[in-house]
Amino acid sequence: MRGKEYFAPPSKTKVIARLAVLGGSSVYIPVFISALMHRNVKVREVVLIGRNEEKLEIVSRFCKKLVANVGYPLKISSTVSVEEGVKDALIILNHIRVGGLLTRISHERLPLKHNMIGDESFGAGSFSNACTTIPVIVDIGNRIKSVNPNAYLINMTNPMGLVVDVFTRHTGLENVIGICENIPSYRRAISELLGVDECQISLHYIGLYHIGFVCDVLVKGKSRMSEVVEKANELNIEGVNKDFIRYFNLIPSRALSIYLSRDAYLNYQKKAPRLRSEILYEKETKILKLYKQNTTETIPSIVYERNPFWYDEIIVPLILHLCSYNPGESIVCVPNKGFISEFPLGTSVEVPCKISKDGYACSLKLKIPDFIRGLMIMSKESDRLMMESIINSSYKTALRALAINPFVTSFSNVKDFLDECLKERNFDWFK
Repeated sequence: MRGKEYFAPPSKTKVIARLAVLGGSSVYIPVFISALMHRNVKVREVVLIGRNEEKLEIVSRFCKKLVANVGYPLKISSTVSVEEGVKDALIILNHIRVGGLLTRISHERLPLKHNMIGDESFGAGSFSNACTTIPVIVDIGNRIKSVNPNAYLINMTNPMGLVVDVFTRHTGLENVIGICENIPSYRRAISELLGVDECQISLHYIGLYHIGFVCDVLVKGKSRMSEVVEKANELNIEGVNKDFIRYFNLIPSRALSIYLSRDAYLNYQKKAPRLRSEILYEKETKILKLYKQNTTETIPSIVYERNPFWYDEIIVPLILHLCSYNPGESIVCVPNKGFISEFPLGTSVEVPCKISKDGYACSLKLKIPDFIRGLMIMSKESDRLMMESIINSSYKTALRALAINPFVTSFSNVKDFLDECLKERNFDWFK
């Protein structure tokens, strides 16, 4: 919260007695606490859950300072126990990054070493990430199931679709919702392009968290997609392929845009002096030092250099929807309940949903355009095989997952990558 303006308290919302944050030692958690206060969320206690006690104490102490300075009626507590932290929480925010940013560096660096795009949320990098993350997610999911199975779990952890699938299909949690950080920037850019208020815009989106697209833009219920297509060159969304918009009447996600220019993006990553994760790691160290200083009273400007808009624009509004008697709309990653017929029931998909205290529901029956259906089905099958290979420690299944992944352009690179990835983690999988 960078300014002093506060929103009026939301009406007709439930009071949240307890809200838990897994990964509560993240240096960006103070931005989340600030967003809760900014939007006057009726929450009595936020409990931060983390593994690194020293880092957790630094972040927790700074959050308490923020709350005290504002005079907001909110208790901040912390614990290293998952069970203790999630017990009695109405909402659990999953914010964990297994191994921290140093491990994220390896998720991005290792694929590049084997001539593949390095990203923690898709492609070979998502497999590397999933190998590290999924076993922890299974453990955490089972712990939540044992003490608080009915809580709403909002997931931010990548690879998003795989993590949502593991929580719902392998630990039995039912109220799991993953969030997409791209949509607010899309809505904002479309709002500027059409000259209308963001709140009047509704987006029809079909996705698998990474690969996805906007297939219609509605303003007050009327389609304005043709106008967006005509003005595609003026659309201010970084990295989006404008030709794709004009030729196919779809606005591609960041990952889909990267897929359309794989060679160029790979060359860009290889030439970059530093990975994004390396830059973030360097900043994290500086931020922690600032939080420790007694003279630091407000969130340092370096924190906002990453532009962590997702708390104020996505997470907190979603929390308010889940506590409201009046539904709001969000594009979220949830188990498929027949929303997209091309994908199996129960597997995670990303769709627009009405969300309220009664849960979520997608009122649309979405159909994937013919020319892109095969790509999305192949991507989803690769995700399924990744999850299966890690759950069952299966080398051959992992090879299959990587071989058909849209971001893996050559099978000749796959085996060497997989061998090195498993060696780094001391995994001795049956071949």
